Amino acid sequence: MMALVKVTARDIKIGAPIDFAIYSASGRLLLTRGHCVQSDSQRERILAVGFRDPDVGRAEQVGAAGKLLISTGKHAAAAMDNSVTTSIPAALPKTLDGLQVTLIGREGRPLRTGFVGAIRGDALILTPSSENEPMTIGAEVECKALLGRKVYKFSSKVIGTSETPVKLVYLAYPNVVQTHVVRKHVRLSTDLAGRLIRNDVVAAGFDAVVENVSLGGVALRLSDALLNVGEHFKLALRLRADGKLHAVVFNCIARNTRRCADGAILVGAEFSSQTVETVALLRLHLLETATDSAG
Repeated sequence: MMALVKVTARDIKIGAPIDFAIYSASGRLLLTRGHCVQSDSQRERILAVGFRDPDVGRAEQVGAAGKLLISTGKHAAAAMDNSVTTSIPAALPKTLDGLQVTLIGREGRPLRTGFVGAIRGDALILTPSSENEPMTIGAEVECKALLGRKVYKFSSKVIGTSETPVKLVYLAYPNVVQTHVVRKHVRLSTDLAGRLIRNDVVAAGFDAVVENVSLGGVALRLSDALLNVGEHFKLALRLRADGKLHAVVFNCIARNTRRCADGAILVGAEFSSQTVETVALLRLHLLETATDSAG
């Protein structure tokens, strides 16, 4: 086992990639080289438990930090939108918005499961959907999940199943979790054609293009000023989720409008009073889009 030294405060700068791997006191890898620390709380946690290889030159770390300071704005944006980090098991949240499971060595779409909960350090508990092929004990899997602004990715294996009182699958708790920060509120860029339906107009609707979408709302591009701020309307879309196209109607409230340079009107709208089924489809659409796993 290599000789390790305690990580110090000058070793880690928020927003700057670390130039060495960080280990626990027992030598277990916690963070890989190139990880970007995003917050004071994460930095303090690393300082409390982290060790490093003393043979890795500190001069390289200083040089990397100097390069970062040349273009702080650009690198800060990249850290928000595109960072992929490796974190300790405690970084996996207690709840997840569903979980996609890919059986290693088998063809086909990822399997959609329901996340029940976790026994920290031991197991993740899932409910398989009825159309899923059985996950047998010992099968190795790759998992992806979405929660808030983050996509989580990790490897595991099936360690148990049960049939009663409900069907459950148990996965080994992951040793390492990769975290991809999408952006705040997970607003994904799209180019979806839709129909805007005003509540006070008897018509088939107006053409609209959805430029981005989140669980909370959308940004619409319209050819004319069709909506007033505060106006309630409906938006009909066809969302791809679970390998199919679904016709969905969202209840919306216009929150802001502005005219673009090309004369089009951009509308920021908030979703309101959605059904459980509609929210579930939108969540699955966002997950598949964010993880590039749409069927």
